[in-house]
Amino acid sequence: MKTKSIWGNPPTRLYKLINIAKKDWNTNFSACIVGCSDGKFLLPFARAHIKVTGYDIDDVALYGGTKDFPIIKEKKKYSYSPTFKSKEFALESKKVLGVIERLEIENISEYAKIEKRDFYRNLPKEKFNVVFTSCSLHYSANQDFTLEDKTQKLQSIVLPNGYLYIDYMMAIDENDYKTYPKFKFYRKKEILNYFNDDWEILSFRENNNPSFEGAHVDCVRDHFHKFGYILARRIK
Repeated sequence: MKTKSIWGNPPTRLYKLINIAKKDWNTNFSACIVGCSDGKFLLPFARAHIKVTGYDIDDVALYGGTKDFPIIKEKKKYSYSPTFKSKEFALESKKVLGVIERLEIENISEYAKIEKRDFYRNLPKEKFNVVFTSCSLHYSANQDFTLEDKTQKLQSIVLPNGYLYIDYMMAIDENDYKTYPKFKFYRKKEILNYFNDDWEILSFRENNNPSFEGAHVDCVRDHFHKFGYILARRIK
């Protein structure tokens, strides 16, 4: 039985990354998802019988429980405007599966190690062939660290010839440091400054325009985001 993440399906980029790594090592490699949540990005590795470790600090995401979801009777999509303000949707509580439950239901727990860990404050000793994180660096829980610190901590657990993939949030208004503080939101091409000659950049893209996202769990309003992603390989 295949389970679903409350965050939807992973982008095709994740499966491309898995295929890149499989060309190097078949399925005999280790992966780590920093901010694994309920397993959106972790289960595809376990389903492919690849050993994967997941770190998170959210008890509900790890062990299951209840989450508040916005009640949306009619979905609407808006064009970006700096003055856009959504109404606040009413909420309803729903029971959700945690990543550990999802692994058990799909009978693939043997391929995954899940650990409650505040990653940026407590780095693991273990290193991995593939390290992946998606939109986790901007969390307020990590505000004691700069984006450079967080990027370098992720780099530190990548094995030689291994891959690092980061999805990240960007400032929509680069001059607005109140709405888009430095510790949360990368500025345009900023992340490239944090990869030295030990790394080869394989893929890099940043959105020029903000993209619309409807209200969802943990966010009670429709809103806009600006994203970037980078895939790099440690060559030294």
